[in-house]
Amino acid sequence: MMIKRKIATVIGFFCLVFMGTNVAAKDWFNEQSALYSAHKQFLEGDSLKGFETAIEVLQSSTDNNVNHNIDKLIGAASTKNCGRDLSTIVIPNWLNSLSVQRMIIQSPSRLHHRLLVQFDSKKTISSLSFIKWPDEEQLTNPSISITPTQDEIVKQYVYASESLNNRVKNGLYKLIITADDKESTKWESWIILNTPKTEMTVSWLGKDKWKTTQTGLLKSNCPLPEMAIGIYDHQDSEYIKLWEKFYDEQFPQSLPKTNVLPGSYILSVSFNHKRFQGPISIQEIQAITKVINFDVTETVESN
Repeated sequence: MMIKRKIATVIGFFCLVFMGTNVAAKDWFNEQSALYSAHKQFLEGDSLKGFETAIEVLQSSTDNNVNHNIDKLIGAASTKNCGRDLSTIVIPNWLNSLSVQRMIIQSPSRLHHRLLVQFDSKKTISSLSFIKWPDEEQLTNPSISITPTQDEIVKQYVYASESLNNRVKNGLYKLIITADDKESTKWESWIILNTPKTEMTVSWLGKDKWKTTQTGLLKSNCPLPEMAIGIYDHQDSEYIKLWEKFYDEQFPQSLPKTNVLPGSYILSVSFNHKRFQGPISIQEIQAITKVINFDVTETVESN
């Protein structure tokens, strides 16, 4: 049975290669190419080395077909342990809970995208860069929010892009975080964003009702998709969170009781799919939003 599984795995990875063009196939048969080495290392179970070699391929390749091949290879390799074994990079002890998030936000009048980098830090941060290799800056003049945590010496940082017309592209990125200390301590890491495989979507059914649709098999090695329901007030060009609740099962399809006072607010319902590259959480978020009015006749939950 084990031999059959290994054969099936090998066949699966060969299929990934030949789904590309002759360029990808040619590089596969060239034992000196990094693309060949990446496939070989993943096939032999060395996910760590395979991921490092995949980075080398993306650093040197401008061929869209080769990059697409790596995209599929990383996607297949991530299913084993949700990507936790792809990297052993060490995040310094002054950083924690690091995530890179791609968001697609759907409202009745528009569709837009955002990129967010979120983490907790014991040090004050002076700058953050998220650059698509080799030199395409993805977080130019980002909005920055800093929030206290339960630990007095730790603050949560969120760097967010402006509203984007298109989803942040797949490919190789360099993340650089610099602390505002005497040494200007800098930490950096390579990150590969590949085509997301999401299992749940959400869409509107009415004023405060929505439907959820399962679009794929849930991955046992990854966290379950997480639904977030939030109510926001829009003041002075800023969104202020008034109420939020999370679910990872038994997803509701209507707004539960809240403690929100009468008024006009923005309702957001989203699904967050998480995977990993070593200790870094890679998150794909789909959110739907609309304006909703709470009047005095609606029942609200008291504090």
